[in-house]
Amino acid sequence: MKKPVFLAAAVLLLAACETAPVRREDYIAQHPEWKPQMVELIRAGMIAKGMTKEQVRAAWGRHCYTCQGTTKGDWGESREFRTQVVFFDPDGRVTRWEPK
Repeated sequence: MKKPVFLAAAVLLLAACETAPVRREDYIAQHPEWKPQMVELIRAGMIAKGMTKEQVRAAWGRHCYTCQGTTKGDWGESREFRTQVVFFDPDGRVTRWEPK
């Protein structure tokens, strides 16, 4: 197999591993301490007040690293996702979210 074709196949394979259902189940499997209600929210792709940054990542995926809506301050942090901006307190827990 030629090198460029092999690299393209490897990239596609790795990208396929980050599908939402796979990502969610991987995070859930790594955290048996998460409460059943939290697990159900994550499986449904939903977030709730009090979730950690890792739980939001499990439910929604990676936040946008280059978006202008991602900021930090003494009040906490905001992270911009595809359609929403999520606000975290200084302890890293969701306080609210709003559309972009």
